[in-house]
Amino acid sequence: MKDVVLLYIVMSTPCSIVYAERTVWYVHPDSALNTIQAGLDSCANNDIVLVGPGTYYENIVWPNTQGINLISELGSNLTVIDGDTTSRVIEISTGIDTSSLIRGFTIQNGRDTIGAGIYCGAASSLIITNNHINNNFADGYYMGEGLGAGIYCGVASSPTITDNNINNNTAGNGIVSLMRWGIGGGIYCDSASSPVIINNTITDNVAGVLSGSVGGGIACFYASPTISNNRITYNAAGGFGGSGGGINCDHSSPIISGNTITNNSAMGLHGWGGGICCDSSSPLISSNTITQNSAGGSGSGGGGLCLQTASSLVTGNSISGNTANFGGGIHCTVDDSSTITGNMITGNTANSFGGGLSCKLGASPVIENCTVADNYGDGIYCYEDANPFINYNNITDNVGYGIRNASSITVNAENNWWGDVTGPYHPSLNPGGLGNAVSNYVDFDPWLNNPWGIEEEPIVKPIEACSDFAATIFHGPLRLPEGTKCKVFDITGRVVEPEKIAPGIYFVEIDNEVVEKVIKIK
Repeated sequence: MKDVVLLYIVMSTPCSIVYAERTVWYVHPDSALNTIQAGLDSCANNDIVLVGPGTYYENIVWPNTQGINLISELGSNLTVIDGDTTSRVIEISTGIDTSSLIRGFTIQNGRDTIGAGIYCGAASSLIITNNHINNNFADGYYMGEGLGAGIYCGVASSPTITDNNINNNTAGNGIVSLMRWGIGGGIYCDSASSPVIINNTITDNVAGVLSGSVGGGIACFYASPTISNNRITYNAAGGFGGSGGGINCDHSSPIISGNTITNNSAMGLHGWGGGICCDSSSPLISSNTITQNSAGGSGSGGGGLCLQTASSLVTGNSISGNTANFGGGIHCTVDDSSTITGNMITGNTANSFGGGLSCKLGASPVIENCTVADNYGDGIYCYEDANPFINYNNITDNVGYGIRNASSITVNAENNWWGDVTGPYHPSLNPGGLGNAVSNYVDFDPWLNNPWGIEEEPIVKPIEACSDFAATIFHGPLRLPEGTKCKVFDITGRVVEPEKIAPGIYFVEIDNEVVEKVIKIK
């Protein structure tokens, strides 16, 4: 309502005010205009529906009108749209564009098979901001699926979902049949969608308590969302083989950066990826804090992160305190060829093997420039013909082996730091080694005489011309010189804010010249 001039009040419609370019339709329980649906249906292009405080029991169908701004007068705590568990709360099927907006509501008690809270279909691209989207249920048909209980992003849609609380939504927990799949308890991103999901709190959402389901917090299917700077916590994917407690990606190429992904779980006998699970996908996973997540069951893998047949770039993340049967921190399986670089992989637990990382079924990820330390149940475990490339890492103080290889394919693990200048301990090949032990079929010679990170060659192209400087290892805040034009970017070339950087590798540019490589360790 800023920057517009009041012209006149329409006396025949006491609940509307006309501005220079748009009409404001005021909805209030005690007004002549007392339903949100009536307000929306009254709109021309670019009008505003301003909703007074109260609880509105409605199942809204958005009109085929561009640029409507649906705004609460006093915010989400005082303005509730309640679907009364009879249908979706808000259904948008008309292809509205980015000039449309939903802001400042509690959106609750929707029930449908798809998009119980907000259904955003037909290439719609509105802005959804500053809402509480809670307690919605996507049930699914018999032997069917419940999709996107909180928000459903339909085919070719690209909404902006920002600064919302998306909590306690459930997909696939139907009451008629136990055989219901839940996909995307909080948000589901369907084929060719590219939503921008930033600065939200996504917590306590569930996908499929009673059957194998995926994406407790967010699920992506043939989609390319941007998922940045969110708090994704206490979500669960359940059933016999839940995948992606926090985020699940299937045939997708998301950007997942700067998020806090904690205390999520993939449940069942074969849980995969308590924090994140990526199947046949090519995500960029950078600068996230992935901690205290779990994958349950005897066949579980990847408490923090599971990569299956993926070609991911996993860089600059802090992956710690996660738990699974195999691969407490990261599990790579089925011909995975991801690049895992510049991460802190510490303090994770495997109930069987691979506390830090495990590699299985022909997986051949490149693991470099990482710190793999203080994990329980080995630092890295390789089995079933996995053949990773493990170079220029710090592999120290893991309980069990630094690297344990259970197959007969010799793993290339040259040029790593093992915690001591004498190299890793091996009973016959290096009996005098005082560093973390290695099993047979591990090629560990030569090894580094100092921790990796000192005087390493730069990685990204912008610093090729400035490769004559050493790295500075630090913890805490990054301090930059005052009075200069500074820029910090990560090893993928992405500019980051200095006060928000996670553990990883960064480069400092001062007055348009790269002058320093820095490594944040905690």
